Amino acid sequence: MKIRSVKKYYNFLMGSRPLKLEKPKVIQFPVIDICNSRCQMCRIWENKQSVDITVDELRIGLRDDLFSEVESIGFNGGEPTLRQDLPDLVKVVVDSLPKLNGVSLITNAFKYEQVIEQIEAMGSILKPRGIKFDVMVSLDGYGEVHDRVRGRDGNFSRAQHVIDFIKSSPLVDSVRIGCTVIRENVNHLPDLLDFCIKNDIYIKYRQGVPHQRLYTENLKDPYALTFEEKYEFVEFLEGLIQHYEPSSMQRFFYRSLIDQIIRSAPRRAGCDWQYRGATITARGELAYCAVKSKVLSQNIAEGSASEAYFGNQYHLSQIIENECDQCHHDYVGIPGKADYRKLFLQLLESRYKIKFRIKKIPGFYQINKVRRKKSFQHDLSFYSRIPQQIRLNEVSGGKHGAEKRVLICGWYGTETLGDKAIIAGVMKSMRQHLGQGTKFTVASLNPYVTEMTRKQMHEFDNVEIVDIDHAIGTSATMDYLVFGGGPMMAIDSLAPMEVMFERAHAAGVTTIAASVGVGPLGEAWLNKSIRRLLELCDIRIYRDEKSRQNALQIGVAAQKDPVAEDPAFTWLQGVPEREANHSDDNNKTLLLGLRDFPYHYYAADLSERESLALKQNYERTVVEAIRDLMSVNKNLIVKPLPMCTNHFGSDDRWFYRRLFRNLEGTEARLDYSLLGAEQSPLHYVKEFQNADALLGMRFHSLVFGIALGINCVAIDYTMGRGKVRSLAEKNNVPILNMPELEPRRLSEVLSESLDAPPRAQLDAAELQFEKVLGLALQISQEKNSEPMGEVV
Repeated sequence: MKIRSVKKYYNFLMGSRPLKLEKPKVIQFPVIDICNSRCQMCRIWENKQSVDITVDELRIGLRDDLFSEVESIGFNGGEPTLRQDLPDLVKVVVDSLPKLNGVSLITNAFKYEQVIEQIEAMGSILKPRGIKFDVMVSLDGYGEVHDRVRGRDGNFSRAQHVIDFIKSSPLVDSVRIGCTVIRENVNHLPDLLDFCIKNDIYIKYRQGVPHQRLYTENLKDPYALTFEEKYEFVEFLEGLIQHYEPSSMQRFFYRSLIDQIIRSAPRRAGCDWQYRGATITARGELAYCAVKSKVLSQNIAEGSASEAYFGNQYHLSQIIENECDQCHHDYVGIPGKADYRKLFLQLLESRYKIKFRIKKIPGFYQINKVRRKKSFQHDLSFYSRIPQQIRLNEVSGGKHGAEKRVLICGWYGTETLGDKAIIAGVMKSMRQHLGQGTKFTVASLNPYVTEMTRKQMHEFDNVEIVDIDHAIGTSATMDYLVFGGGPMMAIDSLAPMEVMFERAHAAGVTTIAASVGVGPLGEAWLNKSIRRLLELCDIRIYRDEKSRQNALQIGVAAQKDPVAEDPAFTWLQGVPEREANHSDDNNKTLLLGLRDFPYHYYAADLSERESLALKQNYERTVVEAIRDLMSVNKNLIVKPLPMCTNHFGSDDRWFYRRLFRNLEGTEARLDYSLLGAEQSPLHYVKEFQNADALLGMRFHSLVFGIALGINCVAIDYTMGRGKVRSLAEKNNVPILNMPELEPRRLSEVLSESLDAPPRAQLDAAELQFEKVLGLALQISQEKNSEPMGEVV
């Protein structure tokens, strides 16, 4: 057996793709062609009758040697439990397939009493034979959302009866939920996940796709996700990968699907139906996959199924060549060699903890530091080799137009709500001084994220979004290159920024650090990169004094560099004023601007054990303080607001849902309305304006609160190292240190803020960024009055 396993893994690791066709190991068996749901993404329910394979026909068909290696079979439909003879079909399968070790059933659970009877009958056949029985209940949303997708009122509540039964039944070995994602439910996926987590049931998500077996190959509307809906779906899948999904194979499928949806990349996920899977239709027809395969045999009871299966390999090769790259279906299997090797290494890691053992080797961290430094140098070399456009001097009569061209870089493509306010403030200020016709280009690490920002903000009208490689290639052709706010921090992503500024500076482009933070600092080579970036800037403005001091610490001659506020203040100063808040003393809203504690960055000097203890105390303190506040004020509404809604910056929506999942008895007063689909920055501004107090941990939640005149309480998760403390102290905001958090104290401070009169909105006269930038631009323009040439 071990030799066979080694041979199998060797074939998967080294064998050419597609893998050689073999006898099916897995069978998909839709046993009926009618259904009692009316799903938006399926048309089977429109059938009024179903001509189904009989028990005797199935018995005859499964005698074919083709099925001698089948290990698992899945019963689905239509609704399979509508077949009265379903147990008889199961018995035939069990008697006919010598290597069968697993049977699955997918049900809509609508006629729950009948469904439970069928599950009991199936289980009583499978259990004595030691065959694992998996039941998947289709749920496409929580409550009414599911009912809308399924076209049946009360379907969700009916399904709960089946779920409760199968969870407790000794006849069922595993219980799963399957969710098909279409336009109707794409913005409601987290609510269903919460339901499943609370009820300890595994859930798998799949994208609804046109499907010939479901008679929807020409149906488009339910599946035609808008860009915004695709964005929400892929960010939800990213969250599943990071926070939920236990299977490495399923995580890989989600990763493949993400790339297909958002980048139009070819499918990388494997599929058993490319080489070891088959479909038996309700009529008894034989096919390869159910999505694209033609019928290979009209009835498995007639003729040779083996000949039909192995004799149509050209058709299968055409499917693989022409269809599989675009297929989003949730089949899984062995992927390409390079990807499978990675998955295989992950498997070894999970079993033998290789990385943990390596880290215990003396000198590992020193060696790893050298490796990381080399990797950073490699990145610098890689980006330096990107072809460069240059601008020639004016010698042929060409004229440089009046419009100024500005390239803005930073951590865009991972932007939080704060980053959106920053870049809007930078663009507003530069338009003020360079002219409203200024042409902006934004360099994005992940353009689809910045594309979402463009759709939300009018400041992005006529703004070009490019990837980092393009930005590096064109940086020397710009009039201005701007590091557009945010922190210059010690991370590997500094490499492309350094190359971009090197090229721009050498070409005489005016380079600007626009009210940036500096830090957290880190390894020496990364600090050196921060220093180099700042030294390449013709104009340097810091967002606080602590950042300027950090610049001095790493050797930048920053003694005379100006300090101004974060550019987000500039944008917030121009948003519409808030309407009168009509809440009385008994009706209060506490807004939360919290995040998961990033202790790897901000508590790097502590041990893992100490850091986790700090994180657990923070979360416990917040939950207990809110519970205490709610017990005193029965009309208090607590509203979590996500400052970050993408996985690159640790999506706050996942953190909030986990944090409050077990806060029993307060569901009605925990307002989750902001934890659904991402909203526009102005929408979130109104939420700040309507709040009575803010508990802020993310830096820009405090920026928003202070700018908009909200009573704020700050938690300093930076451990006293900079931005949060500097901002809070400058604006007289009560601040609590992360290591000293205690529920009663937090509750007291929040209660005082909720009861206090609103703080004054920040006066425009206090803001300096636009003025400082304008003066610096004026000086720069006087120094660089010569026109530039044409791009080649």
